[in-house]
Amino acid sequence: MLRTPGGQAPQAVQRHDEMPGVSVFQSAARRREDLTNLRNRRRKGGRNVKTIFLVNPTAGRRDPRQTVLPPFLEYWEKRGAPFEVIVTQSPGHAETLVRELATRGEELRVFAVGGDGTFREAASGAAGQETISLGIIPCGSGDDFVRSFGGRECFLSPAHQFDARPRRLDLILTEFGCAADMCAIGLDAAVAYHMVQFKRLPLVNGSMAYNLALVKCFFSKLGFEMDVTIDGKEHVSGNFVFALAGNGQYYGGGYRGAPRAVPDDGLLDFVLIRTPGRAKILRMLGTYKRGGHLDSEVFAPYLIYRRGRKMEISSGKEAIATCDGECVKTKQISFTVSPGAFAFLQPAL
Repeated sequence: MLRTPGGQAPQAVQRHDEMPGVSVFQSAARRREDLTNLRNRRRKGGRNVKTIFLVNPTAGRRDPRQTVLPPFLEYWEKRGAPFEVIVTQSPGHAETLVRELATRGEELRVFAVGGDGTFREAASGAAGQETISLGIIPCGSGDDFVRSFGGRECFLSPAHQFDARPRRLDLILTEFGCAADMCAIGLDAAVAYHMVQFKRLPLVNGSMAYNLALVKCFFSKLGFEMDVTIDGKEHVSGNFVFALAGNGQYYGGGYRGAPRAVPDDGLLDFVLIRTPGRAKILRMLGTYKRGGHLDSEVFAPYLIYRRGRKMEISSGKEAIATCDGECVKTKQISFTVSPGAFAFLQPAL
């Protein structure tokens, strides 16, 4: 059954301290209890729990209703499993819709059919909601979030997704909204900002758009003066190419910026790179993309790597920050972990 909501305006982005149901430091015991209760309810409901396919029609090169979605609808129909298709109408609408679905008061499995941006919006809406389990059917230009779970293949399998089980994941909270995968400020964020124009070009995928934007930014001003505080204790300052906070491992169409990040451990991976010369950056790029920078002697003089709960950054001049590809210009930002913020549907193997 197809239902298209009637042009409702998206909600404004909320600060993390205003978001209902989102606890910054939820206890491990509470997270385990919530997940156990959720799994028990799933067993009682069996496969009669309704599935919502939340579709972003502008994701990827073609409307997902014509590409990735039909095999899922056919699979659900053959098994007599109830489902509903809802189509987003505008940026931010996925978050609004998930919050509305939570008010139904029934257990729901919601699959965001789109890219990393669609999933970020849906995860923001699912945060703190007891009745919503959220999955993703990736069909964006980068699909970086699912790379931390082995890649797109199992997420595009109706059989694997049909038997998906909930797993509580963390979120990154900022003054400008949530992120499920990665946040950054500096060069990487500027690259994400300029990626958008390159994505519109024919035959340009997420990785190619990232590389083209990187070239553009490479020949602009490099480095930002930043003051950084980690967990309220450690203070560092200087000229940095960028600083990132990783909940997932990948961004930018396959760059493994936080190769040791674990999305459900209650911690974020913080990676800061001091500004080297342009020639040095070119030699470092391949190692960084593969995720080898944390163990690289070449990176050692420039690298700061920590794991923690909160990183606060301020800069004397405006810099671009990004949260899962959503970009803002700011002089200060913080990245804070919200442990076990939402129930994620991980495909069965």
